[in-house]
Amino acid sequence: MSDLATWQRIRRYAVPERMIAECTAARERGDWRAACAAADVAVGFDSPAGVEDLVAGFAPDLLRWHLPRALGGYTTLATDASYVLYGTSPVTAGTKVLVVHAPVSVLGSQQLRLEIAAYGSLNATRVIRLAPHLWDARRAGELRAVVGGPTSPHTPLGSGVPAWAEAGVEATVDDEGSTPFDLARLAWLDPFLLAAEARRVAALFGSPSWAIWFDYNNLAKVDVEGGAVRLTAISLDWRSRRREDHNQLPQLSAALLRPSADLDLVRSGRTRVTELHPLVREALFPAAAAPAAAPAPAEPPIRVRCRGVWHEIEHAHGRLVLREHTAAEEQRERALLAFGGTVSGCFAAAQAWSGKPGRLPKRLRAIREDLWQRIIHGGTRTVLEMLDAGLDPALRNGRGHTLMHMVRSFDHTRLLPRLLAEGADINARDRQGSTPLYLAVTQDWPAGLIRAMVDAGADPRVPNQDDMSVLEYLDEMLEYMEHRGEDFHAVATYIQERAA
Repeated sequence: MSDLATWQRIRRYAVPERMIAECTAARERGDWRAACAAADVAVGFDSPAGVEDLVAGFAPDLLRWHLPRALGGYTTLATDASYVLYGTSPVTAGTKVLVVHAPVSVLGSQQLRLEIAAYGSLNATRVIRLAPHLWDARRAGELRAVVGGPTSPHTPLGSGVPAWAEAGVEATVDDEGSTPFDLARLAWLDPFLLAAEARRVAALFGSPSWAIWFDYNNLAKVDVEGGAVRLTAISLDWRSRRREDHNQLPQLSAALLRPSADLDLVRSGRTRVTELHPLVREALFPAAAAPAAAPAPAEPPIRVRCRGVWHEIEHAHGRLVLREHTAAEEQRERALLAFGGTVSGCFAAAQAWSGKPGRLPKRLRAIREDLWQRIIHGGTRTVLEMLDAGLDPALRNGRGHTLMHMVRSFDHTRLLPRLLAEGADINARDRQGSTPLYLAVTQDWPAGLIRAMVDAGADPRVPNQDDMSVLEYLDEMLEYMEHRGEDFHAVATYIQERAA
């Protein structure tokens, strides 16, 4: 899937309209904490002392809109990153800044965490500095000057050095590794945006040299002297003595220096101007009117070829209704499956929908994807509301995961009891044969959640498709897992003792 197609899905789901509306209302009444709650941002401090001006303009929905994404088909946030939010004054070691911590997994919770820190206490080579127009509602309009607006020439300029000269950047290649630097990597970046951002951070953070890492061996070193910007593309040998020098440089994020995804989506016709975040729309397309409320378009019927004719299948809240088949027919097909037979038509579609092998018709794939994207990005409140409306608690995604397999992505203290009350199977197996408990133990879920699952009846003896159960996994691997901490080892012992 192309990045542009992924960005189209990101813009559709990742910052829901309700989140934007609630954040805007909270911000307009001066309640930044309520805005954080609406955008699923956990606040890790009681008082904003020292950062009052930063929180006054903080727009967590705008921040979510601009944060880097995992891509590669994922709509979720790029993981394991910390972002520094700063103002317009020079930043020194003692300057108080806001720090936003991203999720640790592309499949986990999308909750962000907000903290206060003295800039000097941070690892300057690891954190990513976010320009104010990416998160401060008062300065969101500066985005237009940065990316140039809808008539901007800021499109990918190719891999040649002349493209950088047009942006006022002196670009050279300094290869010391056995593999020359691939100049095509530079085509991922917007030279104008890079030049502006390099000058900004050099002036505010007092560092003339920065690094943009593409992978372990390849980087672009950016030097700022006065108003001049020099970029040196470097390919390091794995034994390079210079690697440590480059590792000590503060970072610029390549993901934040690429041409505007919003402009590309609008130009390609994948997104309408009215679908952009209001602050982004006002910055890039100030003449565009605010979108008028419109009724949802009628959904086309779901048709499946069955027994030589087209049948319609109804869908509601994650459940399929085979309207053109009787209860007796459905019972007969289930019996056929139980004895190892195969089904076709409507029954094959229903089987694939339930997570079993089989081809799911395109329309049903789109419906299932829509449901899961709204669940993932809506958070605990949304999934509970969907359950209230009748969502099937046994709904599965393309990997065969149920909500039980995804419970770590939400507030499990609220969702796990609800799923159990709805009759969800805590020992359901995905397409790899893994139970939720197996994923919990192997993927470093919180120890408290693992214990709660065991107490709720999760069975550590159930094998996956490789005939590996949780108990067998712990027997083989526990001695190599000191890094998991005391809480995990305590709950691992609890699992083993309960199963004895």
